[in-house]
Amino acid sequence: MKKICFALALSLSAVSANSQTAQDLFRHDCPVTWLGIDFTHVRLIGTFAEFYEIGEKSPVHIITDYFPEWNWIVLKEREKYDIRGMLRRMDIDYDIDMIMDLNYQANPDSMEAYNTKRFTGEDIQAYVNQYDLKGKEGIGVLFMAECLNKSYEEAIFHFVAINMKTREVLFHERLRGKPGGIGLRNYWANSVYRIINDIKHYYYNNWKSDFKRAESQSV
Repeated sequence: MKKICFALALSLSAVSANSQTAQDLFRHDCPVTWLGIDFTHVRLIGTFAEFYEIGEKSPVHIITDYFPEWNWIVLKEREKYDIRGMLRRMDIDYDIDMIMDLNYQANPDSMEAYNTKRFTGEDIQAYVNQYDLKGKEGIGVLFMAECLNKSYEEAIFHFVAINMKTREVLFHERLRGKPGGIGLRNYWANSVYRIINDIKHYYYNNWKSDFKRAESQSV
């Protein structure tokens, strides 16, 4: 597994009055907000059809119809898409309006591709710098879509945790989700569901242990 990356040492040591650290994600007294799924830089690889090869969808249809659906399903089916359980929290705020607005502004001309660009930590910080988080505090968490690859039957998302007051990326991790199901909406929504479950049952505990270990070593 690729270990937690991007400004780990900084997030553990450079604490100011305006900032959280990555470790705060595992402390229940720090408010956390689910910001949604950012598709603005996603690459679509392969055929995007409703079922079998019928009803192929253009990037414009994906932006207007499916980006909202893939975000709303997390809110509508909260027991299945268990963000609270993923982060071991009794309560979590949901505020996806900003990312929904950004998704509508995605450029359809740059979405279709034969290969994906692998996001770096610098890329992710640059994307987050464009977010309008005025007035928001605490930690924001989101999935940032790198690619939906029909040819390989996989979706790549980055789990991203950010300090909403400063827009600093506290950490991120690149994760794979296998799609599946009938219809374009359900097919790719299942990749999100599987990543949520992978974090819930595996990654969360590893992240928590890694940060605890790093914190103890920095003392």
